[in-house]
Amino acid sequence: MPESLRLSVDRITTANGQGVLDRLAGTDLVERGCVVLISVEAIRERTGERWFRRRDDVWAYVNRKLSEHLTHQDIRQRVNETDFLIAMTHEEGVAAQAVSLKILEEVLVYFLGAADTVDLKIRAVGRIDGDQILATELDPRRIAVARQKIAETGGDSPYRTMVDADEEKRRNPVSFVAGGGPKLRIDFALEHVVSLRYGVTAALRVEPTVTHIISGRVIPARSFVRLLDDDVAFIDAATLAFAALFIPTDARSQPPLILPASFRTLGARKGRTALVNGAGVSPPQIKKSLIVELTDVDRGTPQGRLVEVAGLVGAVSRAVFARLQPVKGATAAIQGARMQGLTLDGSDLTGGDSRVAGLMLALGGQAKGLSPTLMVQGLRDEGFFHIAQVAGFTHAGVRARPMTVESEQAA
Repeated sequence: MPESLRLSVDRITTANGQGVLDRLAGTDLVERGCVVLISVEAIRERTGERWFRRRDDVWAYVNRKLSEHLTHQDIRQRVNETDFLIAMTHEEGVAAQAVSLKILEEVLVYFLGAADTVDLKIRAVGRIDGDQILATELDPRRIAVARQKIAETGGDSPYRTMVDADEEKRRNPVSFVAGGGPKLRIDFALEHVVSLRYGVTAALRVEPTVTHIISGRVIPARSFVRLLDDDVAFIDAATLAFAALFIPTDARSQPPLILPASFRTLGARKGRTALVNGAGVSPPQIKKSLIVELTDVDRGTPQGRLVEVAGLVGAVSRAVFARLQPVKGATAAIQGARMQGLTLDGSDLTGGDSRVAGLMLALGGQAKGLSPTLMVQGLRDEGFFHIAQVAGFTHAGVRARPMTVESEQAA
């Protein structure tokens, strides 16, 4: 059996470990791939008989590193003499694994002077059954490669290789005639969204760009309100069809996908049905791996209706985010709606760098405390990441370039 599929079963032996397992059992953190086990077995092997004199120091140092890298909402617990459980509430899949691997690396370097691959014991928790933890061993090299690619490429997602590039280009772009007569083109790009705290890809996001073919003018998403309902529904359906290429098959090892879609479309039963059936992906896969971003929520959106639609969409998807408009009072509609995430599109922030920074700070201040995830995507470059973090955003992304046959030839 390949190393990445090897199953292990661990039994809780620490006094308060069962309480942590019971706490996890009431959440979806395991299903979302947020729960990881790391092991300091290599330190016990190297110290031999001295282990019983040194283990308290090892445990104390691991706890110190856990406190450095995790937030107070994250769950951490030593489950036996060498294994520590980490459950991250705001990161999942490869992102959670990358953070856990970094913690383990720092511990091994401190006590052994090096973090050799053979000593990096890390597992993804797949199920908790009573006092037992069922987990699969992960290849630390794969996690490290994904982390390194993010650092080296400065934005190109290492997960693009999950899909045949030729198939991606074949689906890109899509053209249609709008109800008002103009011919429009939709170009799709795949963006990676980075956790600003950990510097790893936390999600992938599909970005549709709509262009008026004759004039070449790009129609901003905030201007979709001027399009007919059927035109907006077509854009959403085409975006979903493209997104289906990237919806993960395993939420524990692949990042979730963020799908932007119109509140108008998903407010109708037909639109929600298309979300479940239109992608050719199983409903359980959508439930585990797809985050829906409602794109046209504004000050005029009835809060009660937003809560209702978010609940209906959330029942069939992993989470529901709402996009903020770059205006004063941007959060009026989502006050009290308890959205799982709020987003801001960088392309809506016009002007020079200083003005963009000022808008980010203002909008981040408006949204503070309203949602656990606050994301700004579509930024011009990574130079804005520090500003985003200061403004209170938890995640950020740089606008990606659509991959089409034409773009490949131009390159």
